[in-house]
Amino acid sequence: MVAISWARPTDESTVVAFADALNKLSAECAEVLQDYAHGKDTSAREVSSDYGISATFHDRAGYAEYNEHPAHIRAKALLAEFAANYTVVQFEA
Repeated sequence: MVAISWARPTDESTVVAFADALNKLSAECAEVLQDYAHGKDTSAREVSSDYGISATFHDRAGYAEYNEHPAHIRAKALLAEFAANYTVVQFEA
């Protein structure tokens, strides 16, 4: 899981470009993903982040492959251009 806070101001075209990059990432990594979702925060709470990503993998090897995949590296580079910060939480369920 990833919780992202945008740097201000972040325009809609930037968010759309990031969402497109995540869609490409999930398509290119479909074999290792069990589930993948992302989207804008819909909460009005002060403590909310602006955007979230949830990824579930079939196994640890799949996560390792995803983490090193060129599409993942590209998405992280794009994120670094406009995110104020982000938090990653990984756990086994």
